[in-house]
Amino acid sequence: MIYRTFTRAFSLGEEIWIIFEPIKKNVYVLAVWDAEWKSYNNCYIILEGDYITLLDCGKKEHSIYLIKALESLGKSVDDVTLLLATHGHEDHVQGAEIFINAKKYIHANERGKMEYPYPEQFEILPSNRNNIDDFDILLVGDHTPGSVAFYHRPSKVVFTGDFLCFFGDSLSKDGLVSQGNDLREAWLSFLHNGGVTGQHLKIFIEGLKGINRFDADAMCSGHGGVLVGDITSFVSELIHLGQEWLHTVK
Repeated sequence: MIYRTFTRAFSLGEEIWIIFEPIKKNVYVLAVWDAEWKSYNNCYIILEGDYITLLDCGKKEHSIYLIKALESLGKSVDDVTLLLATHGHEDHVQGAEIFINAKKYIHANERGKMEYPYPEQFEILPSNRNNIDDFDILLVGDHTPGSVAFYHRPSKVVFTGDFLCFFGDSLSKDGLVSQGNDLREAWLSFLHNGGVTGQHLKIFIEGLKGINRFDADAMCSGHGGVLVGDITSFVSELIHLGQEWLHTVK
């Protein structure tokens, strides 16, 4: 089994970097450099016996890299049984078309606004409970009205989508999957300097509190670095700074 690849591909004369590596046993990240957006776009693969779950599935033009990532694990698109979308933007749902055997889910607030031509392929996440299979569901409601965080209980990994992410940021000096102290400090500085304000800040703080109710030891966002270790401490610092900012502007 290939546990880590670092490859280069070329498209229309622009260099595309693809990183595929494990986060922990049976949980993998695929990060594709998007030259148009100048950001890494992430999706995640979880292996559980004969079942494969995807968390987000990238842009349509990046599907080839997701296929290759699955092949490196001895799997194919036909083996994917569950696809969970954190929200409906194109870089999180457009790759869904190739996964014909997967049940696909998105929050009710997202399906009517999806940047995907076949929204009817997605079922609505259950509203009568806060979990699906081995995942807890948290409506964070910022970034988009139906943005959701998922917590995978067996691996203790939280997937935050674009609610808490590193869009347009460089990877940590320690790599894609790391403690990422430099990324943490950058987020804390961004929040301290008023990067999230007004009603968004109130919603953001409540979402962070929800994430901290999980016992996560890894945080996987929609873009860029994957953080491992001390997730609760990091989120608590964000909550503290956010509350201080709210108090300042009152």
